[in-house]
Amino acid sequence: MRNAERIYQELISENASIWYIADDYGSKIIIKAPSSTIRAIINGCKVIFLFGKDSQTDKIFFHTGVKIYDDAVNFLLITGTHRFVQEHESLKAIMQESSTVIELYNELDVCAAVAYVSFNENDRESILKMLGNTKKLYFGDFSTEVVSSLDSFDYSLDKSRDNLKAREIETLLIEGHFSEWKSKKSFFIGLNEVNEIHLDDQNEGETFEKQIWASLESLFACDLYKNPKIKNKNGERELTDILAFYDKGIFLIESKALAVISLINEKSMDKKVANIQKQIQKGIKQLVGAKKKLDKDVDIFDSNGKIIQFNKNIIPHCIVLVSELLPFGDWKEIVYEMMSVMIKERVYLHVLDLSEFMKYIKISSGKKEYLDFYLMERTKAFIENKSVFLVANIKV
Repeated sequence: MRNAERIYQELISENASIWYIADDYGSKIIIKAPSSTIRAIINGCKVIFLFGKDSQTDKIFFHTGVKIYDDAVNFLLITGTHRFVQEHESLKAIMQESSTVIELYNELDVCAAVAYVSFNENDRESILKMLGNTKKLYFGDFSTEVVSSLDSFDYSLDKSRDNLKAREIETLLIEGHFSEWKSKKSFFIGLNEVNEIHLDDQNEGETFEKQIWASLESLFACDLYKNPKIKNKNGERELTDILAFYDKGIFLIESKALAVISLINEKSMDKKVANIQKQIQKGIKQLVGAKKKLDKDVDIFDSNGKIIQFNKNIIPHCIVLVSELLPFGDWKEIVYEMMSVMIKERVYLHVLDLSEFMKYIKISSGKKEYLDFYLMERTKAFIENKSVFLVANIKV
């Protein structure tokens, strides 16, 4: 497999990762991260690039990563191991340059922003010294030895981690300095509408809705609607943010984008979690209201005022999608509310973030039936584990 093909496959498979690339077309660094994290980077949060060298076995492993302070305390940590000769050589080439291009990819696997990143000259020299003779560095499969060494890299970065088998290895942490940020516009063309997505849009909620719509367009095509309307005494109002369906399934989605600027400025994680939970509870109430309208068989209209025809008698998937689901705090009240709503309203109720939702989209392979089935399986897992923090063990 060619280097470009390998990187593309990894890009669409990983929730978050970092790549160093240097070839005939130039040099660049790619970071894949949630859209909320990308916004935080563009708005100036600190980004630390991580490097580790494990010379304590007969094989020399080289690890890289990035620490993104989208939260001052609970930062995002991404780590991985270089397993290809091209990765070692690319990192070496980039560290010989004063600056390089950096591209940020979001959950939809599209480039959302681009800039230049530079590193202090002494830091670059330290990385080159750590790399040494790249021909002596490990390349090969993701073996148990690689996993063990990567665990040691993670432990060396944070010794509070409880891992008795991990050992301390050589690490370097250097800060990246960014300049000339440019937001990239992406156009998603569907049968019902066209959506333009870019991070410069100050309406984060609307941008998030467009991202969700774009993620579903390949599955539902003409049976996908953003902001469908129902009539009321005051004219009309929105049924839900996203409506999708097929002959055996209905999907009602409420999107809850969390304002990145306010989250960055908010120092208390407890308050951040409370804000997310408040938005989730609001989303659940909105979905219950939408389900009741389906039960009453009210007419639902698209953006052109045309009635949307579908079978409203199917038990729907009601989905609250958040831009980020923070694994902190007490979530028992949310879990109890979800259980109660599913029993009382006869719905499948889900709470998850866009990165996790994209896993289900990808493994559905363009088949609506698969998405329907996987979400039913997720409901079973939720009932069994009584937790909103369910991570699908899926290979894309």
